[in-house]
Amino acid sequence: MTGCGYRYTRARNLPEKSILHSRERGAGYYTKEYATDAGNFNVALVIHPDPFTELPTAFIIEQPEQFKSCLMPHVALEGFLCYVEQMEADWDSNDLEGTYKEVDAQIHQTLINSVSAATQGVNAKRELEGEFAAYWHPSETLFLLSNASRGTTLKTSLAKLLKSDGTTRQEYITVEESSPEDSEAVMTKWLKQRYFPRTSLKEIPISTHYISVNPSRLAGMKWPPSSFRDLLEWLEKSDHNARDRVIENIKAEGKKRYIFLFDVLNQDILAIYVEFNTQSVDFRRHRKSAKNSTVKLAAMLGGKSVCTEYQRLGVIRADIATLLSRNTRRKGAVSLSTKRIALIGCGTIGGYLAELLLRNGAGCGKGSLHLYDDDIYKPSNFGRHTLSSHDFGWPKSLSLAAKLQDSVHLQTKIVGFMEQFRISADEMQKYDIIIDATGRPPVSKRIAAVVRQIPLEQRPFIIHAFNDGNGRASKVFIDDGRSCYGCMVSNPAKYHKGTDSRFIDLDISSEKNKSCGSTYTLYDAAVSSITSSLAQMAVLSTLEPELKWTYNEHILEGGRSLRPQFLPHQPNCPVCNEHK
Repeated sequence: MTGCGYRYTRARNLPEKSILHSRERGAGYYTKEYATDAGNFNVALVIHPDPFTELPTAFIIEQPEQFKSCLMPHVALEGFLCYVEQMEADWDSNDLEGTYKEVDAQIHQTLINSVSAATQGVNAKRELEGEFAAYWHPSETLFLLSNASRGTTLKTSLAKLLKSDGTTRQEYITVEESSPEDSEAVMTKWLKQRYFPRTSLKEIPISTHYISVNPSRLAGMKWPPSSFRDLLEWLEKSDHNARDRVIENIKAEGKKRYIFLFDVLNQDILAIYVEFNTQSVDFRRHRKSAKNSTVKLAAMLGGKSVCTEYQRLGVIRADIATLLSRNTRRKGAVSLSTKRIALIGCGTIGGYLAELLLRNGAGCGKGSLHLYDDDIYKPSNFGRHTLSSHDFGWPKSLSLAAKLQDSVHLQTKIVGFMEQFRISADEMQKYDIIIDATGRPPVSKRIAAVVRQIPLEQRPFIIHAFNDGNGRASKVFIDDGRSCYGCMVSNPAKYHKGTDSRFIDLDISSEKNKSCGSTYTLYDAAVSSITSSLAQMAVLSTLEPELKWTYNEHILEGGRSLRPQFLPHQPNCPVCNEHK
């Protein structure tokens, strides 16, 4: 550190207003002054227990007067300086001296960039992009369950709970009026998942408004606003139209409590809660007055006797688009949430696969996810299944459906059926995608045959997902009409009498454990996880404009995995040739 120009400073000698100032004996930090065009910044580093794998945290403990209470990119409250995204960064963790030289250079460059953005607007939008909401710490949390945009009518409820230690826990829940989220079922499920009793929800909703803000400038402005008056002044300078919409909403409704969601261009949403003394202002008089009353009302609403409460709320989006946002679809692909899906078999493969499908949107939109299995979940299934001991003795399909429904607060169209799937043309035409996860060749062959009774343009995709070679291989096949399950197992170059040639010398039968009414094979649960992942890839590939393969596999033992490919039609296939 000293080689980079830092010197050790005791915490009691730091400026008293600094968050690092302390009278604690022995406490201290490495500090250094960095020069910029606008003056010097004194920075202190907090060294973590493992300096090789954790970069030091930087705090500005002294800065030029002009930047106090001013929004500077990468400088949060309490002087925290974000000079690097540590979780995304890469450095030579075995070269400590070189690492700290890079840290020193990066801190200096970050300060230079921040000053240029705040004083001259140089790359201000780029330096601040996605960070704006982080520069104002919230006092409470607001969960946004619906997609908020212009034209949506929103309302917010408050869940408030008095804990046993006498403290209060509360959070705000915002939904679009008359949306699927604005229902008793969704709200009850949300409260349950958030560990709030139903009685904790306040009956009267809070009037909520979405305000889009297209700021002329952010960096260098006074921030954060310490009062509603300051907020209105900031809006007037950055986007006066947004300020006017706030005032017009208040004037039109004349209510006591409001929540405003400010969607700042290229930034996260930030929200405020305000409460007014309605006896101090006559909203009806302002409602009837001329347009220029907006300025007068803004000045009045900012007064301490009128605005009795003002809070910053941290917004956490929890709408369906946000839940699925990490699973970005490929260009041209449709959404899985629009598809009607049947999953046949809720065992080791189907259990894992169902959860993956849900997280890709299955059953969360206009489409549906139906789970078929008549088997009972037993303790012996635990080692290779996603269900818990809570489900012992219950039908796999019903327990799995309940688990998926309980894992998300939004309304879903996920239904479990304690029955085997009825393999008929009429039943199969109800779905867009049918997944065969039974691992039973007779079922797979019958599905392949019956689906060919349906005209090609009306057929669902059939996806066969199974473990082969007693757990030595994970295999997935997409039947899009060009070949079928029968073609796969009748290919003389790859199969012999329905058995993969790579496993022909194995005594498969002796590896199976059999008892009356039950047969199982001992193998690692990882095999089913791999098969379900391949099946997930297969399902998602059907959403693209064109398939890139119909067969994929992963061999764990006994040979090499074949690359993804299109399986050709086999002239000796008993299924295809029978239904030509």
